[in-house]
Amino acid sequence: MEGGAERHFIKLRPGVSVGACRAKEIRMTKRMSIRGVVTLCLATLGLLLVLAEAGAGGRPAVKVTVQDEKPVVTEVALPVDPTPRIRYNVAGMTPQIRTEQNQQLHLSHFPMFNIDGRIMQAGQAGGRFEKNNAPLPRTPGGKLRQGYMSVFVIDDLRITMMAELVPTKSTDNKKREMGTVLVRYTVENTGKQARKFGLKTYFDMYVVTNDGAMFAAPNMPGKILDGIELKEKTLPDFVQCLERPNLKNPGYVAHLTVNLGSSIEKASRVVLTRHGAGGFNGWDMPAIASMGDSAMGVFFDPKEIRPGGRREFGYAYGKGVAIAPESEGNVEVRLTGSFEPGKLFTVTALINDPVLGQALTLDLPKGMALVEGREIQPVPQPTTDPPQSFVVWRCRVLELGQHPLRLRSSTGVTQTKLITISRAD
Repeated sequence: MEGGAERHFIKLRPGVSVGACRAKEIRMTKRMSIRGVVTLCLATLGLLLVLAEAGAGGRPAVKVTVQDEKPVVTEVALPVDPTPRIRYNVAGMTPQIRTEQNQQLHLSHFPMFNIDGRIMQAGQAGGRFEKNNAPLPRTPGGKLRQGYMSVFVIDDLRITMMAELVPTKSTDNKKREMGTVLVRYTVENTGKQARKFGLKTYFDMYVVTNDGAMFAAPNMPGKILDGIELKEKTLPDFVQCLERPNLKNPGYVAHLTVNLGSSIEKASRVVLTRHGAGGFNGWDMPAIASMGDSAMGVFFDPKEIRPGGRREFGYAYGKGVAIAPESEGNVEVRLTGSFEPGKLFTVTALINDPVLGQALTLDLPKGMALVEGREIQPVPQPTTDPPQSFVVWRCRVLELGQHPLRLRSSTGVTQTKLITISRAD
């Protein structure tokens, strides 16, 4: 068989629909999750169905092939050790982060705003706190979240910062640790004119015992980094902050995670430099040797936000590498019913522990039509334990051919089913 794909053949008696033969219903399901370290290589391995169905008047049977359009990378959903492995103190628009033993992982840690070219910290040039150090809302499933949020309003911009203790990637394939703080910003333009907004987070580095902590990165193996700007192709998914400038014996290693998946904008650049380089009230930071007193700048360069628009970006800092938030609210897709032209089939999405405000969009090709359900549907709050929700669409096949059916989640994950419908031989 092609690519080792497993094929299933089911022959139904004339006049018997797929929906009526529930005992032989094919469940085409694949998880949309990003959890752990398993890669499912499905480039040639497709989920292959052949359904033979005779319609009214003895029309030829229909052959249906359903497979994934692209390989999908998933991760095993390893259990989480609930013990906090990092500490944090609430502090307005940025948390102060320390080790489990309450040792320092930085000195100062604060954001600078760039609003239409004006550089400021929260409260320095007007504005007000709508919320300050408020608790985070529970998940839709009722789970408590460890962290806090602050909301700062200036002019027509509403800037929300959420700091949350989240799991890190497992280092032993056994359990994930609650070992990093995810700092997430959402900037909304509530006015009638476009605004340009950027943010720089400044770290005065101090890792456990060292005020001049050096750096390393997975895309630059074997190198100690100092006085360098990481951007574009040189910007890694995470930066290691070393207590000692020795890759074989680095002491405590803190991690700055800049790649948090497609739902959160990645930093534009990270500057590893000396404390005070470029001053404390300006925007740019020159990349110079630290000379025993290091600093790190995480930049989200200015971008235009249109009226009614928003921009979401963030990073994580702590003991380990953060897991992408889009791994939450993962979705299973099920297809049932008849794929004969003119007949109806059902798309069912099962959402596990949905994210607050999560929505799903069904993108149908030209050869299919939506019959019941809106194209974009909010995911309802779960009422079960474990928390799960369902979203359902009813669709009709209009013609034979190849049809890419896509289901998009607001968490940033898109799942595609390539459905090929032809007359059976």
